[in-house]
Amino acid sequence: MKMYRGRYEGKHRKATAAPVHGKTLRTGRLTTMVIATVLLLALAIGGTLAWLSTKGSPIQNKFLPTKVTCEVTERFDGSRGVKSNVNVKNTGTINAFIRVKLVTYRTNDQGQHIGGTASLPTFTLGANWVSYDGYYYYTLPVAPGERPKTNLTDSMTLVGSYLDTDGGKQAVDVMAEAIQSVPEDSVKAAWGADFSIGADGSLIVPGN
Repeated sequence: MKMYRGRYEGKHRKATAAPVHGKTLRTGRLTTMVIATVLLLALAIGGTLAWLSTKGSPIQNKFLPTKVTCEVTERFDGSRGVKSNVNVKNTGTINAFIRVKLVTYRTNDQGQHIGGTASLPTFTLGANWVSYDGYYYYTLPVAPGERPKTNLTDSMTLVGSYLDTDGGKQAVDVMAEAIQSVPEDSVKAAWGADFSIGADGSLIVPGN
């Protein structure tokens, strides 16, 4: 009986040895602390990366398209048949060259187009305006919102009454076009390969 009790007590002491149990507990706590620290670091890094990604929004470049437009400005005194201050305003958003075509025909007293021939009245071109192939070109670039410094013409007098069998009176329509002043290729594409731009930025019109 004593030997059996001694063996049992020996086994009991080995199974419940205090030093082994304390070491296991401390190791478990240390492992838990390491895992918690790693998780906190991961959350902190993840939060930082998320903040950087939301703050780093892309820069958007906005490009406004250019516009090339123009409108004719003039005065007409119907009682005298005099058209004056004939010019063209650059209503676009970029410097432009301007050209004008004059179209003449006959009308009756109601302004309706009738038959019969009509020739353009004589008039004096303003400075820096030149004629080529049925058009009148202003050879200097015109800024947005501006007009050529000189009129196409200051005045022209229309035929008030034709005396031939077709009768009627003269009308003249002013038709204007504009093209961006740079690059040179844009001018050539619109008005012809023989056009060019000088070193001073002026339009070089063929034959002038």
